[in-house]
Amino acid sequence: MKKVFWQILVIAIFLLTACGQSTSVTQSTPIPVIDNATSTPSPIPTTTQTALPTETPTTSITPLPAIPTFTPTFDVSTILTVTPAPKAECPKILPIENPDLSFFDFAFEKQENRAKAEENILNFLNHYGPLPLVKALQNQGDTINEDYALFDLTNDDVQEFAVRAGAFYIFGCHKGIYETLLILPPDGYLTPPNIVNIDDVNADNIPDITLRLTTGSQGGRDYQVYEWDGNEFKNLIDSYSDNYPNDGTIYVMTNGNIAYSNIDNDITKELIVVKGIPIWSGYIGGLPWRNETQYYKWDGNHYVFHTNEFTAPEFRFQALQDGDRFTLSDAYKRALETYQQTIFSDKLEWWSLERRLFLQDRYITGENEPPDTPPQVNTSEYPRLAAYAYYRIMLLHLVQGYESDASTIYNTLQEKFGSDQYGAPYVEMATAFWDAYQSTHKMYDGCAAAIEYAAEHPNILIPLGSDYHGAQSHQYKPEDVCPFR
Repeated sequence: MKKVFWQILVIAIFLLTACGQSTSVTQSTPIPVIDNATSTPSPIPTTTQTALPTETPTTSITPLPAIPTFTPTFDVSTILTVTPAPKAECPKILPIENPDLSFFDFAFEKQENRAKAEENILNFLNHYGPLPLVKALQNQGDTINEDYALFDLTNDDVQEFAVRAGAFYIFGCHKGIYETLLILPPDGYLTPPNIVNIDDVNADNIPDITLRLTTGSQGGRDYQVYEWDGNEFKNLIDSYSDNYPNDGTIYVMTNGNIAYSNIDNDITKELIVVKGIPIWSGYIGGLPWRNETQYYKWDGNHYVFHTNEFTAPEFRFQALQDGDRFTLSDAYKRALETYQQTIFSDKLEWWSLERRLFLQDRYITGENEPPDTPPQVNTSEYPRLAAYAYYRIMLLHLVQGYESDASTIYNTLQEKFGSDQYGAPYVEMATAFWDAYQSTHKMYDGCAAAIEYAAEHPNILIPLGSDYHGAQSHQYKPEDVCPFR
């Protein structure tokens, strides 16, 4: 009964999502990227075999599906340095010694102050300017300026006032009065966004303000980056939706972080996102986990996802998927290394659905209760993954023009796994590719044959990556087995 309870709890926890809460960093120093921890895998054991389900043939694929593309090439020399705008005209301010700042108390019980925050702050700014407010905030001990900034964000030689005050506001001068230039609401805990960084990260002579929007109950955080476009503050994170251009966010786990760094030696900085490892329900629902680093590049309009990389693989399927990712980004040398690691490493662990369920159960029960019987080792996994890795190495050689090397790998694949009940389907797929390629010497034709085989034998895709391989795993489709078009 207890076992059933925990299984239900695992499923329930998996469906939970983290709620929001927020904190606040200073104006111009990027946050350092946290170190990526690597785990030390155990030697691969040997034992039982787990057969795949009976295959269900499907129709073939013609023509080949298109391959998703990464960020289009962007010529940074086309970035226009924005000419400073005419100096903004601000109101004439009155001197004040001891201002009444009771309106700036945003405790939960001060609902009227929250409701009238924008009105009250604008009224104060238009009479006395921002300096008395800044002085009061400094006296409260906010030495790292997470809560406010007095900074020229619009490149008009006049400082704007950014502040957390129930919500997050940026106020600026226009035609002799202060106006609201940006409002971002608080999260579910009534905590407004806070300032992380102010810096011209895309080299167009306009400062960019990086904000932490929320901090969830399990430590996850959302970020956005805003820049003045001459009329309004625009979010620079690609939203992936033309209908909601300002909705793009960067999300990291509780031990993740973000930073800017010029890693390709052009004039713009890349946005580097270390995702981190989730805790509690997020960890259980998505394991196994590796720390992931994502790289976002400036494309002239937004920061868009470019590529990602994981820490060292612990499980064999992770090494295989690394090879496929490196292949897609044309990093053929690294792809070859990880395919070879998949085949030859005796330190990579095996994976199975049973092992995932066992680890989920152990995570919940901890050391306080006797462990369940560990699952038997999935010895059918190695020949499947190794055979597929040989096949992918063959493709790498062919796409680079090394046909003799490809032939050697193809023959090795047949010798090692042609008679193996688990590796044989991958040999058959390689043969389908090889025969089609040899007739025309076109990668397209070989890929079409391999993809058709995978579509007709979909169960060969399951050991490569499916739902039981965790949240970070690629879910393999037939077109993934041959990316060369």
